[in-house]
Amino acid sequence: MVIWDQAGFHPRPGDATLPARIHLLPLPPYSPELNPVEGLWDQTQDVTCNRHFASLDALEETLPQALRPFWETPARALSLIHHWLHSQANATA
Repeated sequence: MVIWDQAGFHPRPGDATLPARIHLLPLPPYSPELNPVEGLWDQTQDVTCNRHFASLDALEETLPQALRPFWETPARALSLIHHWLHSQANATA
């Protein structure tokens, strides 16, 4: 399953370029708050924003600090998934 924000430049259901086993879960229009990546990005910015990184390597060393809590604590990762997304992902098609 791939969360699909319905942007015009992304593949659409039935697009021949999509692998057969990929299921697109469309987000409702104008609802970035339902996209788990938005919540993850918001929390990642707490560690990276308003800082100067001398190099891309320095930024890449900092990112795991922001992401570590999500892979060490599954409940934290699940907190990014809203009720709507959880119910849609578990619906039978």
